Amino acid sequence: MSTGSSLLRRLIFRLDGAADSKKVTFTSAAGNRWEADLCIHSGTNEQSPRLMILFRDRDDPTRPQRYNLAPPWASKVPSEAAEQLAEKDLRELLATSVKA
Repeated sequence: MSTGSSLLRRLIFRLDGAADSKKVTFTSAAGNRWEADLCIHSGTNEQSPRLMILFRDRDDPTRPQRYNLAPPWASKVPSEAAEQLAEKDLRELLATSVKA
């Protein structure tokens, strides 16, 4: 399988959230429960962009989703990045995130 078809396969599986992501639950500074979904969106090599992090409010599904990029020092592999990012890091990323 070529690299192009492998990327396409990842993108197709990513549509249903079944591949190349890791979910982490944390509490915001305001005390709300949030879910951070760390998503690969273009590979893991040096030239690939950082992981995308989608934030969802676990207690209020009507609140708009938010998103941000993982810090430059974090791994581009979702499961590894989830272990590297502390709750404090996720809070800071949520605070500077953009509404979707």
